[in-house]
Amino acid sequence: MNKRLRQVLSEVLGLRASELSFEMSKADIASWDSLKQMDLIMSIEREYDIELELGDIVRMSSLKNIAAVLAEKGIDVAD
Repeated sequence: MNKRLRQVLSEVLGLRASELSFEMSKADIASWDSLKQMDLIMSIEREYDIELELGDIVRMSSLKNIAAVLAEKGIDVAD
C-alpha cells in the first residue's frame, strides 16, 4: 500500500502508518466503528476525487478490500 493511502488510513483510524497492513480488518482495529467507516469513506472520496457506490462501501471492511476497490476504480495503491 502506498504512502498516500497509508496516510489517509492512519489519520482516520488513529494508527501509525507503520502499523497498517493489508491483512487488517474492522475486527483488528478497535477504533473502526460505523462512524469511522463513514469518515474513512469520505476521506478516501476526497483524497482520490472519486464517488464510491454502496456496494463498494459495503466491501470496504478490510485494508485489502479497500485497496481492491480503489484498484477497480483505476487508482494505483501499490508501493
